[in-house]
Amino acid sequence: MAITIDGKSYDETKLDDKCKNAIVQVNSLQTRLRSLSTEFENVKVLIKHHSEFLTGNLPASALVETPAEAGEPTPVDEPKA
Repeated sequence: MAITIDGKSYDETKLDDKCKNAIVQVNSLQTRLRSLSTEFENVKVLIKHHSEFLTGNLPASALVETPAEAGEPTPVDEPKA
């Protein structure tokens, strides 16, 4: 069976076990990266949803008059990607 890497075709039967293992690892890691990217996007959506809920539902009576320290993270801060 032929495998294409960087636009070139290689006969898989002529590759040693280390190369075959590397191919399996690359395929596995590419699949994992796609899954993590999808999960990351889903987490961003959930953060936005819950942040909007908080800003719309926090009672004024819970407000503290002293501001948060500069650079201190809050639940509604956007994640740094």
